Amino acid sequence: MPIRWTHITINASDLDASVAFYTSFCGLSIVRDRRLEGRHNVWLGPATPAGEDPIFVLVIVQDEVKARLDHFGFQCDSRAEVDQIAEQARRQDILVQPPLDAGGVVGYFAMVRDPDGHIVEFTFGQPLKGLSLVSYPNVGGNAVGVR
Repeated sequence: MPIRWTHITINASDLDASVAFYTSFCGLSIVRDRRLEGRHNVWLGPATPAGEDPIFVLVIVQDEVKARLDHFGFQCDSRAEVDQIAEQARRQDILVQPPLDAGGVVGYFAMVRDPDGHIVEFTFGQPLKGLSLVSYPNVGGNAVGVR
């Protein structure tokens, strides 16, 4: 079986606040609540059809936040959805970048700060669809990403 990317883990100073942020702003759902097992972490994933497991999860651990990553990216279905999220974030005073149309492959996006300062980007027009048709040389000189 090929290696698969399955999760990313971030620390949160307030686990409940972070779970609330990622479920309300990003549309993620709790797929495993390890607090029920006496642990201090929650696994969140996108909506999946009944009986299927998510292919990627965000694991949030209650612990000191020692480092942040640059940003998470979430694709929206429309510019209006980006605008709605940005307005909600503005009302909560967590809007970092108001909606901006950067054109090209970047598209229309806004940036929001989660409860611990991690940046979350919401974008329209930055799809991953079609990337499998692009070829890039890898370190060994073989093209990757070609089907």
